[in-house]
Amino acid sequence: MVANKPTIKDVARQAGVSIATVSRVMAKKANTYTPQTAQRVWDAAAKLGYQKNSAAAELATRSSDKIAVIVSNPPTNFSTGILDGMQQTALAHNHHIIILYAGNHSPQLLHQAIKDATAGPRAGILLIGSQIDPQSLKMLQDSQLPVRLVSNYSYELPLQFISSDNTELAAQSVEYLIKKGHRRIGLFGIDHSHTGLQRRAGYQKAMYEHHLPIEQDWIQYGDYSYEAGQTIMQYWADLKLSAVVAASDLVAMGIMRQAAQMGIKVPQDLSIVSIDGTFLCEVTDPQLTSVTQDFYQIGVNSVLDLLGNAPSELVPFKLVERGSVAEQPK
Repeated sequence: MVANKPTIKDVARQAGVSIATVSRVMAKKANTYTPQTAQRVWDAAAKLGYQKNSAAAELATRSSDKIAVIVSNPPTNFSTGILDGMQQTALAHNHHIIILYAGNHSPQLLHQAIKDATAGPRAGILLIGSQIDPQSLKMLQDSQLPVRLVSNYSYELPLQFISSDNTELAAQSVEYLIKKGHRRIGLFGIDHSHTGLQRRAGYQKAMYEHHLPIEQDWIQYGDYSYEAGQTIMQYWADLKLSAVVAASDLVAMGIMRQAAQMGIKVPQDLSIVSIDGTFLCEVTDPQLTSVTQDFYQIGVNSVLDLLGNAPSELVPFKLVERGSVAEQPK
């Protein structure tokens, strides 16, 4: 009876490392592992009598002109500009985009999208707005493909990213309102994802630095949607806020719609700064002041960084003044 040949999984288990680490060591990818880790891998391979399957390795790493883009969107419109930037840049570099939809933070759909993305040769994977759970992370690492998070990041994850700085987006929104004389400022529509927590941290940072109090109800959670803005705004009278930072342009529009129904004037009674700064800010009355992310550039850089194996990157943003903020009397 012929014994089964040892596999790369057996080597990883013997060495106490991931399959991706074994692959990097055996491919001799510099600066991706420590000498101690390499020694453990080679010792494990020798002990098990493992021999690298060169044909399989070449198939797995075969060059491809296809980039898999996984879109996992909350109900907002931010991804349109990102996809435009990705598409134009990929074409300019003789690559093609394959778009896979993973729903609104659905782990099951995300796992299936990653499975589909890694089913054939790929130049890499770009994940727009995806929340990475342990199973997703393992699937991505086992694929041995270049991966980038796009418009989403966590310093706790071992994944490269391209995004705006969510903490600073919120902090600068609050700073602007404080300069306009506002003191009772709310944050409406964030969720409990990495993005939501980062924006909450920025809001709190700016308020604390100016020694302003924060009441618990001033931070209202939602899902970045128009409906969330409408629902939250119904409690505005109880909160007695003079200004709010909206977690997305759609949240801001929902706030404005509900304010109009309640007889609340923007900006006379309520000032609003919106995070995102898409075209929606220019179709409201008054137009929305925003901290504007360069989504197109995020899309461009995500492809360039993926193909060029560049490090993580935070893309600059800017504050655009329009008509939704009034100055408070001193």
